[in-house]
Amino acid sequence: MDQKKRHHFVPKAYLNSFCNKSGRVFVYRKDGDGKPLPLVPDKTQHQRYYYSQPKPEGGMDNNTLENLFGDLEGAWPPLVERIEAREDVNDSLEVLFNFMALQRARVPACRDAVELMLAATVKNLAKQMHQDGQLPPLPEGCENLLEELEVSIDPHQSIHAMVVIIKGVIEMVDSVGWVVFHNNTNTPFLTSDNPVAWFDPSLSFSQQKPYSINPDGPVIVQFPISPKLLLIGATEYRDNFVRQGLMYGDIDSDEWVECVNAQTCRFGYEAVISSTESQGDLIADFADISPVHVSRSVTVDGSDALLHTIEFGSRSKKPKWQNEDG
Repeated sequence: MDQKKRHHFVPKAYLNSFCNKSGRVFVYRKDGDGKPLPLVPDKTQHQRYYYSQPKPEGGMDNNTLENLFGDLEGAWPPLVERIEAREDVNDSLEVLFNFMALQRARVPACRDAVELMLAATVKNLAKQMHQDGQLPPLPEGCENLLEELEVSIDPHQSIHAMVVIIKGVIEMVDSVGWVVFHNNTNTPFLTSDNPVAWFDPSLSFSQQKPYSINPDGPVIVQFPISPKLLLIGATEYRDNFVRQGLMYGDIDSDEWVECVNAQTCRFGYEAVISSTESQGDLIADFADISPVHVSRSVTVDGSDALLHTIEFGSRSKKPKWQNEDG
């Protein structure tokens, strides 16, 4: 069997909807020079062996997950065509929401956060064991060794975590109501390498945190489908959605589209993706901002514990995992 090396975390089936007439998307890398890269979908948003898993008998399985996701992605383009035509797609909501949930769980923004959370937990445990005298004394001159320790996590662990993340997204899906908005303005919707976003709309833009909401408060979920289509989930739409299912709406306000795009830009992890070169200034405003993992030590009942959050900030380089083969 041919071994697949290039695994897409943003599928070509999704990116095709954001292509210009030349069949390319404009990729603005947050660590780049501000100039977009015009790329065909097959040449962007992938990593080598991103979904590879160890086999029980040894070696790596490079194909199973990539093939599975490819099968699921095949249903996306015809569904988008039906949405563009404003057809009743309530018979295909499972496809819609499963695709969206996977696009939250599979991306580096999510998988990196899981691995960094596990790394911080391991490091904190080592420090606690040292304080409790359960480790040998640190070598002379290396008193800060544990503070400076870099911990890398086997990426296979974040593949396992995808199941938990998807279940969490589906719970979110079931808690709100949904509308697809057709964009009637000249300002296209942007997307990113982390296209599923949710936040607390009762807070100001500067106070909002990524994926942080009050359990009893309002929430907005946004997922760009194309430059002209946006899926929105919101607490205020819940009653209508229960009665009538997925409905369509129209947007005629450039300002509203710009607000959506600002969220897309700051939720983007390593890249923002556009169908045009007309929105470079807005994208540049968020070049140093991504949803990143933050861990803080807190004292609970006299014991130290770690508090993990996702916040807007600058990405740091994740320690690279080295397997036994290097």
